[in-house]
Amino acid sequence: MDYVERFNQSIPNHQTYDVYMFRCSLEDRLYDPVYLAFKSIDSTYLRVLIGPGILLNLLCLFILSRPRLSNKSTTIIFLRVLALFDILSITFKYIRAEVNYQSTKNGHEIFLLTPSGCKALYVLMNACISIAMWTIVLMSLDKAVAVSYPLKSRLIIAANVVIAVVLHRTRHDWGIAENSNIQESNSSFSKTNLSKTSLRRRCSGSSITTAVELVLATKRRTNAQVKRMLLAVTLSIIILNIPNTIFFIFIKIYDIRKILNGRSCLDISDGDILLYKLGFYSDFIQDLLSDLPHVVNFFLYSLAGENFRSIFVNAFHQFLVDFHLIKQKQRCLSYNTHILNSALTPGTDYSHNLGRISSKTPSSKV
Repeated sequence: MDYVERFNQSIPNHQTYDVYMFRCSLEDRLYDPVYLAFKSIDSTYLRVLIGPGILLNLLCLFILSRPRLSNKSTTIIFLRVLALFDILSITFKYIRAEVNYQSTKNGHEIFLLTPSGCKALYVLMNACISIAMWTIVLMSLDKAVAVSYPLKSRLIIAANVVIAVVLHRTRHDWGIAENSNIQESNSSFSKTNLSKTSLRRRCSGSSITTAVELVLATKRRTNAQVKRMLLAVTLSIIILNIPNTIFFIFIKIYDIRKILNGRSCLDISDGDILLYKLGFYSDFIQDLLSDLPHVVNFFLYSLAGENFRSIFVNAFHQFLVDFHLIKQKQRCLSYNTHILNSALTPGTDYSHNLGRISSKTPSSKV
């Protein structure tokens, strides 16, 4: 009888266990509001980044092609190449993510979902990302070599100075020869002309020196701004890739994203669920940090380069004026200058009186 009673008491326990096994669902334990929010953002955030990414990089290409930013600079050429491959990288990433989302979530048939199409898309995407990264590396090496061995730039500057001096000396010698011929024909007139020529020579020499100094100073300021732009891009890549490197090393040691593979719902503890969520969150942060460098370069250039910022502001203002979104500002400076010049210009009465006085002047005093 005791065995019968124990068996009857164990029946509800087995029924409860069977009910728990039937009701235990991994999705119910895993899909909390935070996880669902991250999952929806992970599948659609590239839709938000693709538009600004392409637009901002096109603006970078437009501004970097302006002559105010030194077209002959190798760093500017590297920055143009970087902007171009940033556009291609984020475009191929968006195509891959959209194809995966439409095929897995919505069940649509995509013509790119063939072995050759997937391989080509994957190779193109990785090639563009690698070229963009190596462009930054080559820019940094080029600038490091230019700083360590500035002989080339010094030779160019010295050659420009020598050319200016030689041209100035040639003009100086030609002026002396011309003045000597004039002096032989008319000695009294040559003295006055010689003084004027010497004064003109001094003014022209000082103006040439000032022009060369201004050009060199402008080039130095532009090169300094380009260096700051390059430094900002390099630092952003380093800062954004530090978490990715940490996550990559941690995943190589222990991949917590595979902790739920091949396990039933009853064998998975709440700690395992938490570790899996942390792995999913870290994977999402890795993808986001790897995509942000293709978008933020425009803002880095605007903060680091004054010329870049001024070119963008002027172009944007002209765009608004052309589409009649704002009115052209009145140039008060030119108007005030016209008033000032008219006030300083002698009037007709003054000219008439001056002519009357000059007509009464005796001929002996002229």
